[in-house]
Amino acid sequence: MSTLASTNRVQLSYKPEAVPGTPVTASACYALRMTGESLNFDIKKESDKEIRADRQRTSSTSVSAQASGGLNVHMQYAEYDALFAALFQSDWVVSGVLGVTVSANTTYTATTIVATATLPVLAKGQWLQISHPLRNSGAEELVRVSPTVAPTTSLITLDANTPLAVVGSGSCTLSSSRLTNGTTLKSFTMEMKISDIAVPLFQTFKGMFVSKFNVTFNSAALTEGSFDFIGFSMTSQATSGLHATVTASQPHDIQNAVTGVGNVWEGGAPMSTTFIKSLGLTIDNSLRPQEAIGTYGLVGVGVGTLMVSGTAEIYFADGALFDKFVSDVYTSFTVSTKDPSGNGYVFTFPRVMLTSAKVDAGGKDADLMASFGWEAFADVNNADSSLRQTVFMDRFGVAVTLPT
Repeated sequence: MSTLASTNRVQLSYKPEAVPGTPVTASACYALRMTGESLNFDIKKESDKEIRADRQRTSSTSVSAQASGGLNVHMQYAEYDALFAALFQSDWVVSGVLGVTVSANTTYTATTIVATATLPVLAKGQWLQISHPLRNSGAEELVRVSPTVAPTTSLITLDANTPLAVVGSGSCTLSSSRLTNGTTLKSFTMEMKISDIAVPLFQTFKGMFVSKFNVTFNSAALTEGSFDFIGFSMTSQATSGLHATVTASQPHDIQNAVTGVGNVWEGGAPMSTTFIKSLGLTIDNSLRPQEAIGTYGLVGVGVGTLMVSGTAEIYFADGALFDKFVSDVYTSFTVSTKDPSGNGYVFTFPRVMLTSAKVDAGGKDADLMASFGWEAFADVNNADSSLRQTVFMDRFGVAVTLPT
């Protein structure tokens, strides 16, 4: 009897590349958690265009090929941080040691953290997690640096909307790392191992670039996301195209949109008069394949305009957001997501234009909902030139070592 492959026995691994399209085989690769995948080697074939009296065609051949596809995921801490860096085409700016700073002899008021030159170097508006012994035996608080007062290594002024709950003195642990959009392309080798057939099969996708990321926060649901890729080529063989040692995935729990999502901010402050039922966002690098004569596969990947957009479904409580849509008034959005252990991320879009709006009473015995589409733009009017960006992603939680 033949052994038929099962999706339950598929293992996905990856490894950052130093040279796009060239797998790094000298050191261990990394397992990657997923809920599904659609990685594929797309081959375009053309048949002959001869005119024949017998009306038949005589040949077909491959004329182009590229690797592509997607990866469906649950939002999980640290598991996809290398992919996020590739998506943003940038590097994580890590505070302290692997994103964690221990500061002794620290004094905290409701809106300040004061120490003796031991605080991490942060940016205005950056989010951080602080744990100190006066707060429920060291439980964490998620706070935001003031968007107008620059922090130093001895003083962090906090946003008035995120005051510390307990004031006093003592040691504390701070966690924060930041990622924002840049222009540095990063690629990976991705490999799918099919384990349960007579001879295991390895499909090795080379020169894979992160093209797009989608994530959806839905009420009463796990936080679902997806990465889309475009790549150079693929090979299929009975042995791995990467190192035989596979480093295990991160152990952190799946995040959800109920206990895992804090207040959604709009216009620089927490939304207080209504609630969001669902929020979706898309970050798209507008990548394009580059083909050339004599190369089977791609010779490169072109980078287009960064497109950041999303949707929001909101319980209708007042007309404030609709008025901003009608009047072409820019706003901002911030959404945080974390796991049960308190590890997570904050996405900040500092300059957002509402591009569509609809308030629809579709039938009786239902909540009146307002649906918005939005796009994010560079915060070009920010007084701090380093903050004239489209999107920020702040990471908070336990120390993170990125794949190499």
